[in-house]
Amino acid sequence: MSTSKEQDFLLKSVRIWFNRPEQISHYTHEFIEGPTVAEQYLLNSLPDGSSVLDVGCGTGRISVYLAERGYRVKGIDVSEGLLSVAREISKKRNLDIDFLNLEGIKLPYQDEEFDTLIGFKILCYIPTRELRNENLKEFYRVLKQGGTCIITQNIVPDEYIDDAKDEHYLSSPASEFGILERGDNFPSGNGYVRWFTESDLFNEIKNTDFKIELFESDEEHEGAGYIKLIKLRKPCK
Repeated sequence: MSTSKEQDFLLKSVRIWFNRPEQISHYTHEFIEGPTVAEQYLLNSLPDGSSVLDVGCGTGRISVYLAERGYRVKGIDVSEGLLSVAREISKKRNLDIDFLNLEGIKLPYQDEEFDTLIGFKILCYIPTRELRNENLKEFYRVLKQGGTCIITQNIVPDEYIDDAKDEHYLSSPASEFGILERGDNFPSGNGYVRWFTESDLFNEIKNTDFKIELFESDEEHEGAGYIKLIKLRKPCK
């Protein structure tokens, strides 16, 4: 689908943000920590040796973890800086992972190409419900029938959602955009991220062709309760 100038501006803001040196340094360090307990809980349900697309793979924290366990993995991200780190790490570990830079919403893969799709904390970087819905449709398209989509996403309590309109929000050139939604935020006045409430997130997930198999808090898995763990299934025809 085509995107508006305002949507393009926000998508570009995300790419620029994740190419900043401090972001590359942060996610390179995070790689060392590996999957969280909550993420491992989701990953443990994947069929052995299956094909996986890691959307928003960053420095390859999850991609490398799965490839070392025999999964056939491809990773995709908006940041070429993060991908450079991922490629270097996978090369040093003799792993065959195809890392690809992505711009926009459409995934450059065939219909029903993957058994599993992973999207950890990525929906918040896609502006407008319209584009997030299109992104989830792409997830659905590239999954095989019966395939699994696992997602994590930060949430904020309803009473804090309006705090997104802080001084950074007001300093951003995008603060006057007509497409903005309640909960949109601009880190340091130049990035873009959406704050979700639990109900906002659930309603967006529910408005897809996926079957929701899991939608629960990370509290039961050593989390603080501000991340939702989501498992979706593409039904067999």
